[in-house]
Amino acid sequence: MMIINPQSGNIIAANDAAAEFYGYAVDELQSMRIQDINQLNAEQVAQERALALAEGRNYFIFRHQLADGSLRTVSVYSTPFTDQNGQSQLLSVIHDISAQRELQDALWYYQNNLEEQVFKQTKEIQQMSSMRMLLLAVIIVILLISTIVLVVLLVRLRNAKRRSEAQGARLTAIFDSIVDLLVFTDKQSTILSANQRVQDVFGVANDLLNQPIDALLKDSPCTKQSTCHQMQCELSVANHNSVFSVTKNPVLDPQKQHVGYIYVLQDITERLAQEKSQRLASTVFETTSEGVLVSDRDNRIQMVNRAFTEITGFGADEVIGQSPAMFNSGHHGNAYFSKLYQTLNERGHWEGEIWNRRKSGDVYPSWLQVSAVFDKKGEIEMYVALFNDITSRKHHEQIMWQQANFDTLTGLANRHHYHEKFDQALANAKTQQTRLAICFIDLDRFKAINDTLGHHIGDLLLIEAAQRIQDCTRSSDTVARLGGDEFAILLTDIKSIRDVEGIANKILHQLSSQFVLEGHEAFVSGSIGITFYPDDGDDRKVLLRNADSAMYKAKEHGRNCFQFYTSAMHENAKARSQLEGALHKSLINKELYVVYQPIHDIQGQRLGCEALLRWRSEALGEVSPVEFIPVSEELGLILAMGEWVLYQACSQAKSWYDKASKPFFVTVNVSSAQFKRQDISALVAKVLRETGLPAHCLTLEITENVLADNSDHILRQLDSLRDMGVELAIDDFGTGYSSLSYLKRFPLSKLKIDKEFIRDLPADAEDRALVSAIISMAANLNLKVVAEGVETVEQLGLLKQLHCDFTQGYYHSRPLGAEDFEVYLMRFNELN
Repeated sequence: MMIINPQSGNIIAANDAAAEFYGYAVDELQSMRIQDINQLNAEQVAQERALALAEGRNYFIFRHQLADGSLRTVSVYSTPFTDQNGQSQLLSVIHDISAQRELQDALWYYQNNLEEQVFKQTKEIQQMSSMRMLLLAVIIVILLISTIVLVVLLVRLRNAKRRSEAQGARLTAIFDSIVDLLVFTDKQSTILSANQRVQDVFGVANDLLNQPIDALLKDSPCTKQSTCHQMQCELSVANHNSVFSVTKNPVLDPQKQHVGYIYVLQDITERLAQEKSQRLASTVFETTSEGVLVSDRDNRIQMVNRAFTEITGFGADEVIGQSPAMFNSGHHGNAYFSKLYQTLNERGHWEGEIWNRRKSGDVYPSWLQVSAVFDKKGEIEMYVALFNDITSRKHHEQIMWQQANFDTLTGLANRHHYHEKFDQALANAKTQQTRLAICFIDLDRFKAINDTLGHHIGDLLLIEAAQRIQDCTRSSDTVARLGGDEFAILLTDIKSIRDVEGIANKILHQLSSQFVLEGHEAFVSGSIGITFYPDDGDDRKVLLRNADSAMYKAKEHGRNCFQFYTSAMHENAKARSQLEGALHKSLINKELYVVYQPIHDIQGQRLGCEALLRWRSEALGEVSPVEFIPVSEELGLILAMGEWVLYQACSQAKSWYDKASKPFFVTVNVSSAQFKRQDISALVAKVLRETGLPAHCLTLEITENVLADNSDHILRQLDSLRDMGVELAIDDFGTGYSSLSYLKRFPLSKLKIDKEFIRDLPADAEDRALVSAIISMAANLNLKVVAEGVETVEQLGLLKQLHCDFTQGYYHSRPLGAEDFEVYLMRFNELN
């Protein structure tokens, strides 16, 4: 078998049987032309090929020359077909019939010789009657010899027939193995045979025999034509219609006599559907308004559509072979794209908003959908990305969101948006256990200005008032206009009432200032109602109602003021305001003083004291440190007060140190605010230098708030204090969540056990275990332990048993004034 190009005669392909027959290797045959083998000259071969293609002849007898130079007679069956590149080719099936031809020639030769001999003998019999008997004998002999020859020839012909039948079987197998549908008809278009594919497709191949071709092709025009090439015809197959391509060629015998037609049918239904799908996809690809980008498995761009160029400004020739990273706007980090490709590889699809850069350099938002295309092995073959520019959509969404959530006149949040923010803040406050403050503000005398100066001026006043209110709040707060001249503020993460009071006073001051509106002067004020979560409720509606009630209460109190929802809270705020005013004068009026509480070592051989600040106000009387110390820290007064206490304690301790016969020390408390706002180590060095007190006689007590800051600035101060010999004690040890980490990081020398752990000793087993553990741990860390709040002999006895270093409390003495403590110290020295 060989495939031959009908135009050039080149042998395109040859099977192993052809190579064996001709004596050439397959690749040698495929480099030759058929005229190199055929004994016809080039013009005759070319003419035969052209006639075979044009007339549809498919059976020939040729003389072919083998590689060894010998000649063989062959029969050639050729069928034209169209290859995958759309070129016409000839499939030739070649069979060696040299032996058969030789037998036929010999038979003709002997037959002609016999006839000649009979003729001669007859003539001789007629001429020579005397020779009749002799001639008859000769004839009989000749006949016998001829009979023998004929028998031999018949045997050979039978063998040739068997070989021919075998050859026919092979041709039938080839006929049936061709994937196209083949139907052979006579000259009258009656079906004589069909290959196996006809049976496979239509299931009626045997029923079609001796039927007209129209029974199969219905009314196809191809049946009425002498030849046709790839004419489309729609046929019914398995209860559905399929489209076939029909090619019809005439079949000629070796004498070039027309014996019938060969029909070649190809089912092109799927191909047409694919072509239609491809045309549709191509049309969609080019006409869709979405940008389309296709990249290979290495993410190199392979093709883009027209919308891509319109959106990005890049032409196809500028991006083909490039990476989509060339559009990176810089808005997204590497982690964003890593997550994108991870999702794409795992799920095969990703979509989301992404910011890209146009050719002009403009950055724009787009909605991107990327899908991975997988091959048969499940590996990614390419990526298809669809995107569109959503700049306009986001702009409209922003406008709609602005209109839905903000007041069109003032730009503040409207009632709807305020309620949303309120619900979010309320949920966070409940989770984090923080406080919220809600303020309702109503403009006083606004209606009069609206009526006298007109609504336009009224609108200008509302705009200016909204700006003034917003300027008084923090960026984290929400300011809203609820309607008319009513405003609301949501204050989050409130630490103290004083913060809210400060904001309310600033708003009242701003609103009461003059408004100049297009040449008109206007004066208004504000009435503010304040309520708190969780103090006044835990529901938005309840809190808003309470704030509204408090606002009306402010109007009842003369306007231009603020009122809290509860009278107790309002009174508390007033008291706090009075406390702050008095505290500012405390140092000037010399209302502060220091008392000293004794601290005993467990052996009774050493005495020290803790310096405690007290305040006796002219206006308020004796004020507890629990009340005024936090306020002084908020107001910043603690810096001056702390420095004053340090001077007083060190000066007094120096005089007692000189008089004491045994080691003496004084403990002074230092606020976290002092460490943050000033250099405590420099201050202590200065005080020790000026008072003359030895550094080892001073202990500074600090709270866990100081250590919780965990800053290098505070650590440097603590190291400096330890370097100069000052001891550091941590107050209320055991009440903080990270106390143990402090012991490792900071240069401490003492631990002070909080009185909460001492109060129930020795009865409470848990407290006893905790105190024992703290003392044992401190001993292992070379830290001294001070137990405060000791009030009974039983507590003192247990602490001695646990080897506590120092004790402090009412059992020894209450805090004493300087003169009384000096007497206490002298008595201690005398007794010990």
